[in-house]
Amino acid sequence: MRLLDQRFRYIPAAKTDVSATWRRFGFRPTTDSERRARQRAEEAADNARCDLELAPQLAAKAPLKPGLKLAR
Repeated sequence: MRLLDQRFRYIPAAKTDVSATWRRFGFRPTTDSERRARQRAEEAADNARCDLELAPQLAAKAPLKPGLKLAR
């Protein structure tokens, strides 16, 4: 359908319902519980990534316990 087509009906932006348009095309908004679960998973992944990045630095600074010998 083109803008000059007689069947085209213009709707001003102020009168549109954006959420209804998204729903019409199959969008389903996430619930609060889904959003919280996703945030927790992202935080856990970030923490794991930080732990992996810091592990070599912490290992280098950690004092050796007496009686332990390093294998060469």
